[in-house]
Amino acid sequence: MKSIKLVFTLIIGTMIIAFTPLDLAAESTLDTVLKRGKVIVGVSSEAPPFGFIDEKGELVGFDIDIAKIIANKMFGEDGRIEFLKQGFAARWANANSGKIDFGIQITTVHSQRPTKVAFTRSYVDSGIVLVSKKGSGIKKIADANKSGVTVANLTVPAQEERAKRLFPKATLTVFDSTAAQFNAVRTGRANAAQLDEPIARWYASQHDDVQVTEDWITPPTNNAVFTKLGDFTWWLVLDTYVNELRNGSLYPQYAEVYKKWFGTRPPHTKFWIEEQLKAKEAAN
Repeated sequence: MKSIKLVFTLIIGTMIIAFTPLDLAAESTLDTVLKRGKVIVGVSSEAPPFGFIDEKGELVGFDIDIAKIIANKMFGEDGRIEFLKQGFAARWANANSGKIDFGIQITTVHSQRPTKVAFTRSYVDSGIVLVSKKGSGIKKIADANKSGVTVANLTVPAQEERAKRLFPKATLTVFDSTAAQFNAVRTGRANAAQLDEPIARWYASQHDDVQVTEDWITPPTNNAVFTKLGDFTWWLVLDTYVNELRNGSLYPQYAEVYKKWFGTRPPHTKFWIEEQLKAKEAAN
């Protein structure tokens, strides 16, 4: 009789373990962040206007401001955030190791990246273009596919693949930051550079001798917040904040930050609200 009870107990115990959700068995990053009292965010410090060091030596940018809003809403006050300046090549490792709680670093969702980290919905729309100096003769993407043309790439496989496919005749040179890519164009080390469209437009607005290609290398893409794989609770919290920024209660703050860095109001993702906003702007 005792042996039957023991077997029954073991069966029930095994069933309880088997059907216990993984999120209940392991602590979420959300728990870690709330206990710590601050969130650690991976960002770029060399990619204006998303993340860069200004003339005062301070870390500023669109990504920085968006991360601060998320941290403020998470804790109900400012200052509960720590930034980790990281290179693009370190993003996945730092996210999955827990060195950062999440990253916001002009990161495009494409190819195999969703198998490496978990992405929220898009916090800003983007795409890849070429930037070059005026008079370079590079007005369209095809203009870069010539011998004698040097294209500056970032140290990511996607840019290398695109370059080899779209302008195989060009010489390729590699840099570890978008700022270095752009400086290579301005100093003549490269004739063109692959940049995210918002970054290219910002550079063009700051420098009269720079132009952006008329066509895009990629279709419009999504830039998203990223975190480690397998933590649904933490991902859901981040995705909820991003959703509220793009088309919910936090849109006014999002629009203010967007206009600060890009000079225009971002389109609202709900078309009927966007129509109302456009009508209001036209009336004023």
